[in-house]
Amino acid sequence: MRYLFFCFYLLLICSSNAQELSPQTKLVDFKKIEASIALDTLSKSVIGKITVHFQPKENINAIFLDARGDYKITSNTLKHTTKFEDQKIVISGKFDADQKYEASFSYKVTPKKALYFWGWNEKNTDKNTVNRKQIWTQGQGKYTSHWLPSIDDMNDKIIFDLHIDFDENYTVLSNGLLSKTTTKSNTKTWSYSSSKPISSYLVALVIGKYEHRITSTVNSTVIENYIYPDRKADFESTYRYNKKIFDFLEFEIGIPYPWHTYRQVPVRDFLYAGMENVGCTTFDDDFIVNKNTFEEKNLINISAHELAHQWFGNLITERDSKHHWLHEGFATFYALKAEKHIFGNDYYYFKLYENAELLDRQNGQKNSTPLVSKKANSLTYYQRGAWALVALENLVSAPNFKKIVKEFLTNYATKNVTTDHFLSIVLKHTNKDISDWSKKWLFNNDFPTREALKTLTESDFMRQYLQLAGERTQPLIGKYQYVSKALNFPVNPYLASETVTQLYGETSPEANVLLEKAFKTEHPLVLKTIAETFDKIPAAYESKFRKLLSSDSDSTVEAALYQLWNTFEKHKKTYLELTKDKIGDNNKNIRTAWLALALNTPGFSNEERALFRRELNQYTFPNHPIGLRKFAFQFLAFSDNYTDQSLLNLAEAATHPNWRFNKFCTDTIINLLQDVKYEKRFLHLKQQFPNKVKKLVTTE
Repeated sequence: MRYLFFCFYLLLICSSNAQELSPQTKLVDFKKIEASIALDTLSKSVIGKITVHFQPKENINAIFLDARGDYKITSNTLKHTTKFEDQKIVISGKFDADQKYEASFSYKVTPKKALYFWGWNEKNTDKNTVNRKQIWTQGQGKYTSHWLPSIDDMNDKIIFDLHIDFDENYTVLSNGLLSKTTTKSNTKTWSYSSSKPISSYLVALVIGKYEHRITSTVNSTVIENYIYPDRKADFESTYRYNKKIFDFLEFEIGIPYPWHTYRQVPVRDFLYAGMENVGCTTFDDDFIVNKNTFEEKNLINISAHELAHQWFGNLITERDSKHHWLHEGFATFYALKAEKHIFGNDYYYFKLYENAELLDRQNGQKNSTPLVSKKANSLTYYQRGAWALVALENLVSAPNFKKIVKEFLTNYATKNVTTDHFLSIVLKHTNKDISDWSKKWLFNNDFPTREALKTLTESDFMRQYLQLAGERTQPLIGKYQYVSKALNFPVNPYLASETVTQLYGETSPEANVLLEKAFKTEHPLVLKTIAETFDKIPAAYESKFRKLLSSDSDSTVEAALYQLWNTFEKHKKTYLELTKDKIGDNNKNIRTAWLALALNTPGFSNEERALFRRELNQYTFPNHPIGLRKFAFQFLAFSDNYTDQSLLNLAEAATHPNWRFNKFCTDTIINLLQDVKYEKRFLHLKQQFPNKVKKLVTTE
């Protein structure tokens, strides 16, 4: 009976999937796109020549490539007619079934999305800091056809060969093998070739000033890791454990890395934390970290997540967004496994717990959807997807799970897949009934919190943590012995930090004893939790909090500085004197907070205040990192110190392609416009604003 059910199940899969191909995919097979590309940094334009190789499945008289934007066709082959219309480049001719054809044309386009020029207009920059001139692409969610005529449908996989002309003093990176470079005058051509077909959203182009180091994996894959020349001292801390992650994932997944070379490259002003372009991962340069920042923020999860995508998303690709969890759930799952390999079981289970908390909260807000759904959000695709795989591995056993994954990747390599494809292979490798698992984890609306809790409590550590967390509402006197035990040596930082948070608002002698004990652990995470928790510092502990200002942790120093400044009025300037030379992370978290506090602290001269205002305003310029600019805009509002130039920079930032930063700046403008004084200033500057902000000023 089980075999008959399985056969029927496969028939359903085949019939349902056959209906999902786009009309052109049924008519023509695009084999390869060769592109020669030059980039004009002044006009922010792409000048290209395309040769497309294709084979019709039926007799047809036209094919098209997606081309989003205002394309200009500058020439084409005499054999075919090429024209741009309705956001497509249409190539007309007589094309017979099963014959191989190629067609060429040249074009020019100024992309509005997907390819971004940064730093080339040096007029509006802070001359006191580096201005990184870069060009980079982001295809997922933006469409590569904004700069490279191609097929937007991810079901049409094509081999891409790119030849890029640019200034020889820069580094140019793309997918695949760097087959050759040639130089003529001061222009260099980088030629990248691919061996396997990919979806167009995974095509990458990165141009900037970089240095790099090369290493090899156990299976001899070449890894190229890139860094800015002025940040090479941070190479080790940025790429720490990178080879270990790669070797672990290859072993754990059970299939060798499917591409030629693996590159990781940081870029400025990125739209996301990272992007898994085939063989060329780009990541936000905020994840270039130094040795002091590593414990609080590092590249490890992003590196593991984007590397896992080289199998899940790149080698096998979803048929449509309904099955997006096959990308993000698997990548999140394997990234967690990699972190477990590096940081241990407690870290792994605590991350699962944090994700379960978020998903359960989403249940309570009535915002949950099935995992297999086009309407699911990122939390569902990523974190619930990973949880579903944790539950499945527990159900079928780790060895069987590994067989399932290996066959899934082998059978569907370079193809597009659905959840049904995966489930059909699961059924082949287990005698367990998976219907309850698939119902609860894939198709029910709510995240199965009860089942997740059962998994978590398999860990002794998590049982202790959950029991401790269950004491949050209890009086301290009744739980004193239990929470005190959590601070015993050797300290578990998660248990100790939970204890510290339960001391918030407590002023009893027992609370002071526990706080003293927490300080004595000297664990960085525990000290950071202390600094962040106590917004009213007990007078007896002023000296201990003051010592936190010397911590190696940037987050601890920032939190301690604010809490001390806010609690002890008489010593405000003293705390600022103790931290005046501290900068903080990439976003100068300590320095920007320091400036905002100094502008609100008595005792500084008018000349000093003028310098503080000037420095804070300088951080609003576009060549500073997004996070630093955000801090600057925030603290300028807090201290009421915007210059006209900073308002212009804020208006420019409200059009930034990073949607979170864009939204933050837009909301900041809306809030400032509620103030009559700022409303007048915005009206005065209105003609210099982008159209979006002009409309905001008029509307408000």
